[in-house]
This record gives sequence, C-alpha cells and structure tokens, in this order.
Amino acid sequence: MRRGVLAGALAVALLALGAAPGGDPEVPERYISVAEAKALLDLKKTVLFIDVRPPEQFAELHIAGARNLPLQEMPRRLEAVPRQEFVVLY
Repeated sequence: MRRGVLAGALAVALLALGAAPGGDPEVPERYISVAEAKALLDLKKTVLFIDVRPPEQFAELHIAGARNLPLQEMPRRLEAVPRQEFVVLY
C-alpha cells in the first residue's frame, strides 16, 4: 500500500513540475515514469530522490532516503544538488 502511495505521489509531482524555464542551467534533464524510477532502484542504481514539497508534507510521507529541497528554495540551494549523481525530483 505504502509503495503505491509513494509511486502515485511521484507521478503527480512529476506531472505538476511542468516544463523547465528557458533560463535554467544546462543539465541533461528528462521526465521519467514511476516505473522507470522503480526499475532504477530494482537494478540497484545510485539514485538521489529529492522531494520538492514543503517540509511539513515531506515529514508526513516521503521516499525512504529522499532529501527535502522545497521547490521555492531550489534557486538558492541549487549547489546542494550533486552533479555526479542521477537525481530524480518529485
């Protein structure tokens, strides 16, 4: 049940993010499905999940091991996002 809730939350978050503004730094970004994210975990790939919701929502429920970096804080804290890891924002 919990895995389904997390998968649903990830799907909703990915859809809610929409297209990135044109002024963002150049990064190899793309949208992935919940199934693709799960497949990465099943293959034991190193993936950093970053939950972009407010801390209160993060505290209620989040993917195990995820970091919390609220979307409104992202521009100020972008340096906290590792450049060498595969990062999934949700």
